[in-house]
Amino acid sequence: MKTKIKQIFLNNWALKLFSLAAAFLLWFLVIVVEDPEAEKSFYDIPVRLVNTEVLEDKGMVYEILDRTDNVRSVTVTAPKTVRDELISTDIVAEADFNNLTVTNTVEIRFYSMRYNDRISDITGSNEILKLNIEEKKTKRLLLDIQTTGSVPEGYIVHNLYADQNRIEVSGPASVISRIATAGVSVDVTDSSSSISTYADVVLYDAGGEKIEADNVSVSVKSVLVHVDILAAKTVPVQYAVTGTPAGGYLFTGQIAANPEQVMIAGEADVLDSVQAVSVSGEALDITGESEEKTVALNLEDYLPEGVLLADEGFNGKASVKIFIEPEVVRELRIPVNHIRITEVPEGYTVEPEEDSDFYTLSVRGLKENVDSLDVNALYGYVDVKALMADWETEEPEPGVYTVTVDFKIEDEQNVLQTQPLRINIVISKPEEE
Repeated sequence: MKTKIKQIFLNNWALKLFSLAAAFLLWFLVIVVEDPEAEKSFYDIPVRLVNTEVLEDKGMVYEILDRTDNVRSVTVTAPKTVRDELISTDIVAEADFNNLTVTNTVEIRFYSMRYNDRISDITGSNEILKLNIEEKKTKRLLLDIQTTGSVPEGYIVHNLYADQNRIEVSGPASVISRIATAGVSVDVTDSSSSISTYADVVLYDAGGEKIEADNVSVSVKSVLVHVDILAAKTVPVQYAVTGTPAGGYLFTGQIAANPEQVMIAGEADVLDSVQAVSVSGEALDITGESEEKTVALNLEDYLPEGVLLADEGFNGKASVKIFIEPEVVRELRIPVNHIRITEVPEGYTVEPEEDSDFYTLSVRGLKENVDSLDVNALYGYVDVKALMADWETEEPEPGVYTVTVDFKIEDEQNVLQTQPLRINIVISKPEEE
């Protein structure tokens, strides 16, 4: 059996080899001379849109549906010599909007940039461009500028502004009607100095959800945003009342002020030198007043240069009520033994001339202060040494003298004497007697 098979292949082997070569040569000649047609496919061919202005001129905009602006595959029937030369960029899929149908579709026409006259057939996997066509609408929006993240403790975001604060959006009416706001945001995390950066414009619906629409055009894609970051701290507000009320009235020394402290901001080196906000001057002058005075102030008028109010919820308005009350007069009965005579020179005796057991001291002041005076704890003093200095003598002559008694009550209890208490004292030298 093996011998027979071997004879089949080896007998007349030269003739058989010649026949094989002749067959191959004949096939090659047919291919070259006849150039047979066949199909070749090209993939992901974008559709070229032409004459789209016919819609724009009518105030209409379009949206391509179902991704029909991309042809998944295009099949070309052509001779081999043509097929071998063609590449994907030669294949054109074109939709002419002049051929728009009432069903909002456009037929896609296929052709080749090269050898188009030698192509017998060219077809695509989809041959219709599907459109959604709507009236074009335009809306103007005010940009909302926000920050994300937090600045370090002791700093605040004081001010936000952009080089452009209005934008214009246009597109299909159904989409434009959904757009409620436009905004930009800047991340300020750990920033202790001011920031200037470009931020992308984002569109939102009424619920705050982001709107992403390729068929909406925005007049400005991004804007330059400035964020002022300043050092901040809270300081007291010091209100200084000036002037004197009308006769018979006194300032109680008390005020009711709101606010009592404020948050201020500024550059760190400026803010370090500010320990309080001082309010004084004409606004808190009570000269000639005879009743409570209420004053409205703008604290911004009293801030040092380079310092501003930092609390966005505070408008800078302050209210100050200054309490003024009628003056009260009280007659005090001072026992004679409450008059202390001091600094008596050696060899002298000095005693009050006792015409009665009491002296009358008239005082005036606020009722609360006058009523609080305790007569039992009130003493008057006569400094003989000081009197001698006034008399310019070191040895006063014995006799009766009228002197002023010093009651140290004004500074301690905010009470004034209506007039000095004057008494008679007797100066004597017992050894001469």
